[in-house]
Parts: sequence; structure tokens; C-alpha cells
Amino acid sequence: MKVREVHDFLNRLWEDVFALNEELREELPEGFEVEDVEEVFGAYIFLDGEWRLMKYPHPAFEIKPQIEVGATPESYYLVVAVPRERISENFLGTFLEVFPRSFIYGSENFLNDVYNWRRDGRLSPTEVLERIKGSNEKVFQFEANFGSAKALKQGVKRLIDLGKRFGIFDL
Repeated sequence: MKVREVHDFLNRLWEDVFALNEELREELPEGFEVEDVEEVFGAYIFLDGEWRLMKYPHPAFEIKPQIEVGATPESYYLVVAVPRERISENFLGTFLEVFPRSFIYGSENFLNDVYNWRRDGRLSPTEVLERIKGSNEKVFQFEANFGSAKALKQGVKRLIDLGKRFGIFDL
């Protein structure tokens, strides 16, 4: 491991998230409020086929209502919380199509995902919806991963459009 490479990589993640935060403050539609960037502790990352605890902080911020945006060593990401009763098969299918690198998990038992793009890529929206219906969770986290801050920014805008179309937001 080269310490300089780790240092530069982490600095780039933080710089990218701070820059994205400022850009989204100016560009998001009315009803969406961009909060400050924070250090997030106790998150999990999917590595080597399992969810692993990150004992180190990563940069993230909230977009109210219901969205978190950030970066981990694995990817740039967004997460939107969706109450079970607002999850339709159409929303689910569109989300998986627009965001192929995604995870879906409950807000209480988040280590038991109902959809994992690295494992379940061939599941249909109907099959994923059956898993959701079979769960005791009341709120599900829809996470999408991206290779760059630029792609994440576009993903946030697409998510807001989808969310408005399918009525998932508390606006």
C-alpha cells in the first residue's frame, strides 16, 4: 500500500462530494434542500460478497426529503428512503433500469438486502417486489452506485424526476 495514493484518493473523494454539494444547492428544484457535508461513521460497504463495516468516516450529505448522497472507497452513491406502500412494480422496474448498479435493503435490517446488483442481476422487478412484500420492513433504502461524481450528479437529478413521477417523496 502506498500511503500517498491512499491520501490522494481520499482527498479526491472529499473534494468531489464538497463540490457536488455546492452544485446541487444551486441546481435542485424547489422542495429539495441540500444539507451540509458531514463525516458519516458506521456505514457498510459491499466487498468480497458481503457487507463489511467501515470503521472510518466517509463524506456524505442529505437532500431533504429522503435522499443521502456520498462517496466510499467503493463508489459514489445515492440512497433514497421509500415507504413500503409507495413502492410499485413500475417504480421498482424503472429504478432498476435507470440504476443498474443498485442495492435495495430495509431500513431496520439493512444487512439483509432484498436486491443486490452484484448477486441478483437477473431478478425481475416482480421477483424483487415479492421479496419486499415478504419482508417486515416498513421503509426500504434504494441505493445506486456510480463511477464518478459527475455520474452521481446526473443520477440525483434522474432520481428526483423518477420520485416525482411515482410519488415517492414527502413533498
